[in-house]
Parts: sequence; C-alpha cells; structure tokens
Amino acid sequence: MTTLAATPPNAAYSLTEDLQEPVRSESVRHPAPGEAEFEDLLLQKLGARGWGRVHHFRNYCGPGWGAKTGKPLSPRAAEAFRRFLQEIAFPQGRQPSVFLTDRGGLELCWEDSNQKSVQVEFTSQGIEFYLEATDEEGLFGFDRIPDLAQRLAAT
Repeated sequence: MTTLAATPPNAAYSLTEDLQEPVRSESVRHPAPGEAEFEDLLLQKLGARGWGRVHHFRNYCGPGWGAKTGKPLSPRAAEAFRRFLQEIAFPQGRQPSVFLTDRGGLELCWEDSNQKSVQVEFTSQGIEFYLEATDEEGLFGFDRIPDLAQRLAAT
C-alpha cells in the first residue's frame, strides 16, 4: 500500500505533487529468526551498553569504517560470538566490554577475579584468547566454543 504524506493545513508549507514521496509500509524491518533471543542474550550478558555497541557494529559499521580500512562484521565471527555468550558464565559483577576489530571480528575484554585482563577475539577463522594472569594465548576452532567458555569462566 502506498500513500502520500498529508499536506499541512498552512498553504505556505504545501509541497507540489512532484516533490511528494510515497510512504511505503515495507519500511518496517522484520527481525530475522532468533534475533530477539540474541538481543536478550546481549542484554543479559553485556548490559545495555554492550547491546548498543553490538547493535551499532552490526548496523552501521560497513566496509571502510574507522580509518577507512575497517572490515564489516564477519557473519562467522558474529555467530561464534553468539554461541560463546550462550555458554560463558562471566565472573559475578563483571560485564565485558565489546569491540569491533579492524578485520571484522568482535573482541570481548574483562578482568578476572584478580583484576587481570582476559581478552577473547572472534574472527572469521577462529577464536583467539589472551590471559594476562598466566601470559597465555591461544587459538580455538569454532567446534571448541564450549571448552573455551568453560575454561575462561573459571578465571
């Protein structure tokens, strides 16, 4: 259904017919399956700030963001990030910060119980992590997300 915008009552503001644009009801975006559950998960695990940052990364950071070299969010990285959030139990009272990386991945950072940094980056190739407390870093495949979540939940 296409309708024209209503003409204001004051003739000084009326638009000529050729300047009026049709309003389309298709402009309403319907969420993808599972998107509402993902947004609930983001709010639960990362709070409103984290939810807002991920929303911004997904919807506003296209090719060339940042210093004109940033890649858009990788769908594989986003899916690994979602699966990790479903599995991980963060330390009580700690909400991670989330960042979009130049190569299109998502990075989570938080402090362990000893105020040492924990960093996890989700890329299109796998998951990289760094533990400041032990100066340990490593790479996990997408098939080992539950193992990584269990290991980092214990920090």
